[in-house]
Order: sequence, then C-alpha cells, then structure tokens
Amino acid sequence: MRPKHLFLIRLPRVACILFILLFILAMIMYAGGTLNNPESIGYSFSKNFFSDLGKFTSENIISAIMFNLSLIICGLFFVVYFFYFTKLFNGNTLINILAKVGSFAGVIGSICFIGVGLTPHNLFLDLHIVFVNWAFRLFLITGIMLSIALYKDKRFENQYANGYLIFAILTFLYVLVLELAPDPKISDFALLFSVVSQKIIVFTFISSILYQTAGNSKLLANHSNE
Repeated sequence: MRPKHLFLIRLPRVACILFILLFILAMIMYAGGTLNNPESIGYSFSKNFFSDLGKFTSENIISAIMFNLSLIICGLFFVVYFFYFTKLFNGNTLINILAKVGSFAGVIGSICFIGVGLTPHNLFLDLHIVFVNWAFRLFLITGIMLSIALYKDKRFENQYANGYLIFAILTFLYVLVLELAPDPKISDFALLFSVVSQKIIVFTFISSILYQTAGNSKLLANHSNE
C-alpha cells in the first residue's frame, strides 16, 4: 500500500473509530463525579466533559488510561495525516499555500491533542487548558484555509470543501463558547451548555476527518499514477 493511501485514508479512519471505541469504554469505566457534583455516580453525557474521563485518580485509573491513550494515538495519527495532506498540494500557487498553512495548523493542533492526553486536568490544569484552547483555535485556521483551498481546487468536489466550512463555522462558535460562555461552575445549565458544545465540536471534527478521507480516496483513485 502506498504511503498516501495509508496515511490519508486508512489510518485516519482507524484513528476515528479507535477514539469512539475507547471513549465508550472509558465512559463505561468512569468512576463518577461532575464539576458541580463530585459525588455523582458514572459518566453523564450532558454534565461530564471529555477531560473528566482522563483524570488520574485511584478509582478512575482504567478510564484515564483508555481515554488519554485515545487522545495520544489519535493526535499522532492526525499529525501524520495533515503532514501527508500537504503532499497533495505542490507548487507555490495561492491554493497550495492556503492548503499548506491549513495543514500545518492541523499538525500543531494535533500535537495539542497529544498534549491534552498527557496533562490530566486534575494534575496539570493550567497546561491542560492551554492545550485544549489552542487545539481548537488551530483547527479553526485549518477549517478556514482548507475550505477555501478545496473550493478552488477542481480535483475536489465542492461537498468536501463544504465539510471543512461547516467544521470551521462550528469551531468558531465553540471558540466563542470557550471565551465568552459563563463559568460552568455557576449553574447546572452553564455546565450543560459547555459540555454539550464540546461534544458537538469534537464529534464534528471526527465526522469531518472521516468525510474527508472519502474525498481523498476519490482523488487518489483519479490520480493513481501520483
């Protein structure tokens, strides 16, 4: 199998599926506790952040290992994915430059995912927040740059540019949530709002990557000599 097929189609799909599976397992094994109710039992989809799964405590060690490992593995796979995505755009045209800038932002954003997995919030809160915030800011740049590049690149159908555009819009809204939303500690509604917003953007990101692998597959099939 050629490297482009492996890194632009197969491994991203594996990474997305692995993340979902490990998330489900970590959720099942989660010991319990939300930001506003540390005594709660189990994982609440609407009141627990993703990062709650990764907190290192003696009661939550299995969940933490599975979730943090999923972030580290996916981050590594996405670093390679965005690196190889730049190889679809050669030359110094505006389209190629936009695609490379967007892909480079994707590489750094993916490294931030690894950073999130290496900094459980109950042990390294400040650093954890830095990695989370910069991951989404960088993926916002990725979404904007790649949506423009793919619209202009006739090798891609517009539907794949639309996928990145939707991702960019939702990521922008989530960055606003990170900056402007009320502190989730003040009420259960504020917590629910922040948690659900996070779930939406993370699963949008996963869906966007999976969707783009279909576009990559078509492109590589049509340019099999490259």
